[in-house]
Formats: sequence, C-alpha cells, structure tokens
Amino acid sequence: MDYTDSGLRAGFRRGLRVAWDAMRFRPLRHEPWPAPPMPSLRDHLEAYGGTSIGPADFDRCETDWQRMLDERQHAFDRYLLGMRCARYAVFGMWIIAFAIVGLLVWTVVS
Repeated sequence: MDYTDSGLRAGFRRGLRVAWDAMRFRPLRHEPWPAPPMPSLRDHLEAYGGTSIGPADFDRCETDWQRMLDERQHAFDRYLLGMRCARYAVFGMWIIAFAIVGLLVWTVVS
C-alpha cells in the first residue's frame, strides 16, 4: 500500500485547516484520514488461496496482514505528528506576532 500522500504533509495541511477554522470560530469539520483503504480480510485471504490453504500459506498471509497493519499505524502516527507540528507552528506564529506588536507599542510609547 502506498501511504505517501497520507503522512506528515497531509497531517500538517489538516492541522493548518483546523487551526484556521478555530481562529475563525468555525465548528470542527470531520474529514477522514486520506489513506487508501486496506483490503478486507476476506479479499486478503482469497489472494492467498482462500480457506483451503495450508498452515505455511496461512502464516505468510497472517504475516503480510500484520505488516500492512503496522505500515498503516506508522503512517497514521506520521499524520498525527504533522497535525501536532502545524499546531505548534501556528502557536509560534501567534507568539512572534504578539511579540512584534508588543515591541512596536513599546517603542511608540517610549
């Protein structure tokens, strides 16, 4: 499975949209994670020969399924990391903006 478009960058873009909507006092919209869906367990088992496969083939099928689940979990973790990075970037921008405005006000008043 290809998770290249559903990792850190997708999470960062989603995090920026969430922060932008929050700044505009808009309610949170549900957007699903943009990852390709996993095949159903039945389809995956059929790709290995169905229910009549031997123990060795079943072990390979199970190992492959666990590998796909691990890849998916790793990609989702990167997606969440991207959302977290976007949140920190927005907070950092606000802190810098308030610092600049405060500095300008301080120089004008003094």
